[in-house]
Amino acid sequence: MKNLLLIGIALVFSTLSIQAQIAPFEDDMESYTIGQPIFEEHWTDWGCGGGAGCAIMASNTYAHDGSQSGLIPGDGTTDAVLDLGNKIFDEWFLEFWMYIPEGKEGYFNLQGEVPIDAGEWIVGNIYFNQDGLAPGTGVIDDAVGAPVNFSYPEDQWFRIVMFWNIENGISLAEWEMSVNNIMVIPEGTPFTKADGTSPTSLGGINFWSGNTKHEFYLDNFDFLDGFIIFSTEDFNSKEFVAVPNPVKDKLNLSANEEISSISITNILGQEIHTQSINALNTSIDMSSFSKGTYFINAIIGDTTGTIKIIK
Repeated sequence: MKNLLLIGIALVFSTLSIQAQIAPFEDDMESYTIGQPIFEEHWTDWGCGGGAGCAIMASNTYAHDGSQSGLIPGDGTTDAVLDLGNKIFDEWFLEFWMYIPEGKEGYFNLQGEVPIDAGEWIVGNIYFNQDGLAPGTGVIDDAVGAPVNFSYPEDQWFRIVMFWNIENGISLAEWEMSVNNIMVIPEGTPFTKADGTSPTSLGGINFWSGNTKHEFYLDNFDFLDGFIIFSTEDFNSKEFVAVPNPVKDKLNLSANEEISSISITNILGQEIHTQSINALNTSIDMSSFSKGTYFINAIIGDTTGTIKIIK
């Protein structure tokens, strides 16, 4: 049985290596020239030419870490697009950080196909301080359960996390979203418009400047396969396995080298369990955990890796 599991893990890693050429990426926004438009790799736009006044701009005004971020300025024309690769299968995880100065506005929506022609809104508009009338408050106006209201801190960096489950095909896709570590779109929500219309794919995110009050900054993007969230090449060789997944009660962990310790976090990034292992295998009792998505962070020797578990 373990050999079959390891074959499955190997297939996952093989799939990841192929997909890595298509879309997964990490972007700390540090490699771009300050004051210049960003129009390369996973950054594109709504067909407006890729220059200033269209593409996201490299800025050193604010940064979540390092010294740079991406700026959507209050010019009323910038129409930047983060290309997520038109995903129609698998599970996908996106995290990024956002900063909206006091009194300013922010905006993005999720598109069903990139490059964008006429536009295929599938979720959103997603407004932050819509029309300058609701500082610290956001709303999603077109998604299942809309209008969906949420809050965010002005003049502070806050974290946005999205997770998509497209394993059963795009027409049956589900998603979830948190803002500032508060769940806004709950797990299992259909990835459709409010009227139930399904997208062509998970295409990309459109960051738009609607007027002169818009000004927001973006940093530290991570777009990754949703099963293996993080691992190193050395960690991959440890043959770390967590089964069953989904789990009901006991989660069984094993590796070909001693597992030093594990920690478990939820989708909001909150650590809810830590344990020293110091063994090749062990079991974690998850019977008291609520249903949802969890991340198992494992340390094996001097290597680390993180995988996703469904309860």
